[in-house]
Amino acid sequence: MREIPLELRSGPFTLARAAELGVSRRMLDGARFRTPFPGVRVLAEAPDTLPERCRAAALVLPPQAAFSHDTAVWLGGWPRPLRAGDSPIHVSVPTSLPRPRITGLRGHRVTWRPADVSTVNGLRVTAPGRTWCDLAASGWSILDLVMFADALRRRCESTGLAQLHEHLESWEGQRSVRRLHRALALSSDRVDSPMETRMRLLFRVAGLPTPQVNEWVEDSFGHKIHRPDLSWPQWKVAADYDGAHHLEWDAEADVIAGRRSNWRRRQDLTRQDQLAAEGWQLRVFTAFDLFTLHPRAVARMRETLKRAGCPIRSTP
Repeated sequence: MREIPLELRSGPFTLARAAELGVSRRMLDGARFRTPFPGVRVLAEAPDTLPERCRAAALVLPPQAAFSHDTAVWLGGWPRPLRAGDSPIHVSVPTSLPRPRITGLRGHRVTWRPADVSTVNGLRVTAPGRTWCDLAASGWSILDLVMFADALRRRCESTGLAQLHEHLESWEGQRSVRRLHRALALSSDRVDSPMETRMRLLFRVAGLPTPQVNEWVEDSFGHKIHRPDLSWPQWKVAADYDGAHHLEWDAEADVIAGRRSNWRRRQDLTRQDQLAAEGWQLRVFTAFDLFTLHPRAVARMRETLKRAGCPIRSTP
């Protein structure tokens, strides 16, 4: 059996390149390879991941093309809607080119500015701000758009907000611009996770006062004791979202020996006690609260704020 050239074992390749290396078409059509797109081959045992499929697609797309929409979200590691599943690879090209029509790809013809395209791991991908605009036009909800904006502002602390404003200005007159303005107004800096965004918006839509986001609480000696996800310092009230990792416990022997891989739950209890000693009330919410029992979650937060002296009604 003929040895496969090293170059062809490192990723997808074109039939033309294989021919240059002396590999026969008969071999390429055999069981040792698969065909992600016409004119492209990859080793049969190679991982079938979205980045690798994009690398294969890039071989048959025009050089001006860029991966966009949901595909740009995945490639960039941005928050995706919880309902999101597998979808075609989205590709955008300038309006001067025909829309790509390749099985497995969804083509778009767009008008771009130079700042609308970036590079991610060697692939041309729409810039985060432009992707945010495209997603609004494709029907993403306000919540999902705010999650994306929060993530951008967190990852690019010094430029994220400016990027969003710049792309929004260039989007004026386009589809969904009002939704983008609303999402930007609801977004915030310093948000650590999409679930924190969900919790913040849940309380905001319910009419609760606007909280501070991830601001430190200090004790009477000026020592930083906790940085709640949301806080209302004027009433000494705070709220945290706890993911599953907060519920994990270490064995006592591991803690004593200094092996604390899952230390968060113990730390959480200490912080709650420290906050209580300073007169703070901390409410903790989980995914169950935010998805299944969200009316009760809002009621808990509302009553806590009211008892702390916040001028708020018991019901909206």
